[in-house]
Amino acid sequence: MIRLETNEIVSIAKKQIASIFKMEPLELRFVNDFQGEKSLLNDDKLHLTNRHYWAKVMDCVFEDQVRPVLMCEVLYFLRNEYLESDIDLEFSFDFSAGSIVEATAIAEVNFNDKPDLGKNEIAELIDFALALQDKQWFEELTEKYKELSA
Repeated sequence: MIRLETNEIVSIAKKQIASIFKMEPLELRFVNDFQGEKSLLNDDKLHLTNRHYWAKVMDCVFEDQVRPVLMCEVLYFLRNEYLESDIDLEFSFDFSAGSIVEATAIAEVNFNDKPDLGKNEIAELIDFALALQDKQWFEELTEKYKELSA
């Protein structure tokens, strides 16, 4: 698992935006103008996760325009950076200081790097472990084979 903090997420988003739109963003800034999300406010704090894919989380400032950046776009940017991964993304906005909103972002990137092997593949690996005389691997594979056979 890789854990990304606010600065890393913003950096990846800038890189992806520049690549997709063929324009370098001048700035990515967190928003504080939540409309539909106000119902999610809890103790002057707003937490948005993957399931809030429709939420506007940032503004992307170009030289001649400003465009919104949605949660789903940030997820897309991260998935482009970390192919074949599951990403849990959270944006937190703290409104307790009044007009100054503190925002943070955290992403956990998980890779599905444990292949699902069937009984036949496990059996072939057991034979290979025997040929290599690797007792520990043989025992692990045998246990896995028994689990699949049950």
